[in-house]
Amino acid sequence: MILTNHPTECEGAGSEPLSIHPPKHEELEPVIGQLQSQLRVLKLERAAIVKRIGIIKKTIVGLADLFGSDAIEGELQGLLPLHSRPRARTRPGLTALCRQLLRETSQPLTLGEIMRQLQIKSPARLARQRHPENSLRVILRRLVVYGEAEKLRTKDGACAWNATAADGKPEEESSPTADHEHASPR
Repeated sequence: MILTNHPTECEGAGSEPLSIHPPKHEELEPVIGQLQSQLRVLKLERAAIVKRIGIIKKTIVGLADLFGSDAIEGELQGLLPLHSRPRARTRPGLTALCRQLLRETSQPLTLGEIMRQLQIKSPARLARQRHPENSLRVILRRLVVYGEAEKLRTKDGACAWNATAADGKPEEESSPTADHEHASPR
């Protein structure tokens, strides 16, 4: 039998003509829905697999760091970086720069003052941040949580930060106002 879009007689069969109509969109919707569902599931599975591969690679590198790269043999040796030890930082990170800046300054600093000082000290480090003010807010909030800094309010209500001593008390008792308020970290 020959299937066509136009009704014609079938060769040699002597039966009625057979026609095929293009599928309607309603007929495709369940198929497309199923395919989308399967694609979503496969993407989630792939993400889980990629995550698991990363965990396993990190575990292998960690084991190589603990027991030496000789403990890892064969195929797994290719997963190890040339230097399985983390490299030392040649320049301090943004958090270390903030810590240092707060310790070197006797008065509390506002976010704007910290930004200006960091742009003078290390413009490249700050330039790498997509949103440097937000990055600094997060770092300063963490330093408060760690007990390395305290958050104060200036006379005009702006937030300012001051370094604390190792025991969590402020290094300097000088503050922008005599009755400063301690803001809780968010």
